[in-house]
Amino acid sequence: MKRKDTKKYPSAPSEEPEDLLTEEEYEGSAPSLDEFKSRRRGPDLRLPLGLLLTLLIMAGVGYFLWQYMQVEGHHQGGTLVLNEICTANHKTLVSEKLGTPDWVELYNGTQKPLDLKGYGLTDNPKQSYKFILPEVTIEPGGYLLVYFVGGSEEADSDPLCTGFGLSRYGEDLLLVDANYNLLDSVEVPSLEPDVSYARTSDGSWGYAVIPTPGQANNEENIIPAWQ
Repeated sequence: MKRKDTKKYPSAPSEEPEDLLTEEEYEGSAPSLDEFKSRRRGPDLRLPLGLLLTLLIMAGVGYFLWQYMQVEGHHQGGTLVLNEICTANHKTLVSEKLGTPDWVELYNGTQKPLDLKGYGLTDNPKQSYKFILPEVTIEPGGYLLVYFVGGSEEADSDPLCTGFGLSRYGEDLLLVDANYNLLDSVEVPSLEPDVSYARTSDGSWGYAVIPTPGQANNEENIIPAWQ
């Protein structure tokens, strides 16, 4: 005869526990496929296209402002600059060897001699070294004339002759160092015969009715370009 088991066991709860989710709640709590992929990838660190374009534009503007300030600083002195330009020379400078060449005057505003070997002068922004300066030194506060002329044996044999002329009707002129750094630039306007385009002490330009090649510009004879 089997003995009757009198041990009492806890009865199953009559109601579901409150912390269990219903089928509808469970389905609603499950992450979607896009959410699941996003969690696996981590946070999206991509920049919006508009913000990226804005940053690129700001970087470009900052670069050009830096370039402008570099050139503007050169205009105020303290380095090598374009100082005076004559593109229609008839009698401002007469040479037995070269005749009446167009000329450009450089000025050394630094406190030390400058060796210009490898520096470039050009009227073409796409060709920085159209004319390459020879091994020549400008003393502090000194001037150097470069002759924009060519086509003759005398001119071709002169290391300070460029081999090309400047248009009297106006063009750009640029000065770069031996490492492609822009030192100075100026937009030369149309000039009358024997009138030069000269830089003043404050960095502005004007028309010199009495040019002074190889010497300090006489500001009393310079008509501001904006007048």
